[in-house]
Amino acid sequence: MNFTIFEKYTKKQRYIAIIIVLIIFATLFLIKKSNQATPLDESLSAQASQVTLITAQEFVGNERLSIIGSVRAVSEATITTERGGRITSVPVSLGQTVSAGQIIATIENASERASLLQAEGVYEAAVAAAAQTNFGVSEAETRVQSVKQTAVTTVRSAYNTVNGVVVSNVDKFFSNPNTTLPGLRISGRGYTADLNRERVAYQDLLPAWQTRVDTITADGDVAAELDFAKENVERTIVVIDTFLYIFDQQRDEIYVDDEVNFTNLRASLINTLSGINAVKNELLSAIDAQDRAAATVTGGSASAADAQVKQAQGALLSAQANYAKTILRSPIAGTINSLTVRTGEYTSAFSPIAMVINDKALEILTAVSETERKLLAVGDEVTINTDSTGMVSAIAPAINSETGKFEVRITSNDSRITAGETVRITKTVTAPAATSSDKIIVPLSAVKFSSTDGSVFMVTDEMLVAKPVTIGAVRGETVEILSGISATDSIVRDVRGLNEGESVTVQQ
Repeated sequence: MNFTIFEKYTKKQRYIAIIIVLIIFATLFLIKKSNQATPLDESLSAQASQVTLITAQEFVGNERLSIIGSVRAVSEATITTERGGRITSVPVSLGQTVSAGQIIATIENASERASLLQAEGVYEAAVAAAAQTNFGVSEAETRVQSVKQTAVTTVRSAYNTVNGVVVSNVDKFFSNPNTTLPGLRISGRGYTADLNRERVAYQDLLPAWQTRVDTITADGDVAAELDFAKENVERTIVVIDTFLYIFDQQRDEIYVDDEVNFTNLRASLINTLSGINAVKNELLSAIDAQDRAAATVTGGSASAADAQVKQAQGALLSAQANYAKTILRSPIAGTINSLTVRTGEYTSAFSPIAMVINDKALEILTAVSETERKLLAVGDEVTINTDSTGMVSAIAPAINSETGKFEVRITSNDSRITAGETVRITKTVTAPAATSSDKIIVPLSAVKFSSTDGSVFMVTDEMLVAKPVTIGAVRGETVEILSGISATDSIVRDVRGLNEGESVTVQQ
């Protein structure tokens, strides 16, 4: 570069010239930058939040009560088991329409069927015996002795069956079955303590039972021995059922053979139990027949025969009731809204397995506070989910001690509402007079809540200005302002997402 032109200037003059040139370039750059920023500034201005202003006076008559409720059928029934056992059939499916009395599920009932059959036989025998006018006392005594001898044999067989199940099968799953801490060798699935406790109990039960079996005779209290045997057999069935549940819960198949074996053991115990029940009923029948025969000899044949029939009839009704507990039926006609069991599953006593609802008549159940309660009355029309209507059918006269609220029921025939649905119920109500400084009602969305009270936003020079207020009662979607603004002050209707100092435009 040729610096000859600068050589005639002094060094100080050259420095001043360079500085002037730099200032000129900087000024041109800033002017260009300012011209480029103008469209962005205009875009940001166009994106300012739009707000709507409202006064408390304008809000009068536009207040809305808004609550949440759950839809349920007016007529519904929960089917619950009365005893535990395996589900043997589920002849219905979810959503199916059923009639009153239709079978929903059945529980394993081999023992109940056997007892029912036995009771029917005893009843029929009693009816036949009542028709007889001459029944020999000696024949009745012979029958009683024969049945007692059969009872002795049945008790001994029951002991052998239970002892074999425990010692030869159950003990395989305990590390030390004959100690105070038997130790279950497999995962108990929550039943480890129960099974250990049962195995300890058998250490005393089996020897004591064997002593009673060795000394039992037909002249002893055979009925008591049958009851004791029945109790022990039922107790062992519970233990076997527990193991079957544990086997069923295993993720692998290492207990498949054991499950089959225990299922067969259970069937054997059920047959033993049925035999005990049959002998017990036969013994009672024979003893009653003996007494009746004696009464016949003394001239009381009619009353003795009638008593025999009534007793047999009572046993039959009892057997029928026990059998009915294994057949789960729908008490009402409707649609199956819930079905929680499948064939083969094990269910415990008093477990809900299904719900049947009459979906032709629905009601909405909700709860309101004391303040909201004053805004509702029976017969009021309400809006459900913005597009359906309903009517307040009932309001609880007192507060529920558990929820602290009033229960409210609303009926609706709208087919768009389904049972189990959660809906929003709204009602437009007339707000209290908002002309005094101490009674001002505004939308809940107009208040910016804080840890103590809150504030509302006003607009000054297109900028949000916070105005602290004192909060009163909240009712649905409205709130009472005790102090801070007047009824004629214009405030932002919805402050959600807005902050103090933010630029806004007022939407008319």
